Amino acid sequence: MNSEFNNLEREDVVSVYSNQIFVSNRTFTIHEFISAMMPMLKDKIGSTWTEEKANWFGEGIECKVLKPGAKSWQRGKVRITLEFCPEELEVKNNNELPVISDNSPLDDIRQMMPKNGQ
Repeated sequence: MNSEFNNLEREDVVSVYSNQIFVSNRTFTIHEFISAMMPMLKDKIGSTWTEEKANWFGEGIECKVLKPGAKSWQRGKVRITLEFCPEELEVKNNNELPVISDNSPLDDIRQMMPKNGQ
């Protein structure tokens, strides 16, 4: 597995293999995940929940960032997101599609499909 994580967009769909976190289904959009997580945070934080705290999950909040090697701070916004790190794909040869090392429920269907040139 490589170590490059990419931000997921609010309408991206995730299906997890293990226990659910915040949502009742194993398959959910990022928006559903964040929407389910916010009430739990509100409950923990209680009366100190504000619109600014909610913006951590939406529009973002004003900030500045200093990156290593940068000459100065950069102004902008920061927000909480989910990231995804894809597994590296195995490629058997140029005529076949990449195969994910994990078994997929689509494997049986893929094997029934005609190969290019047949």
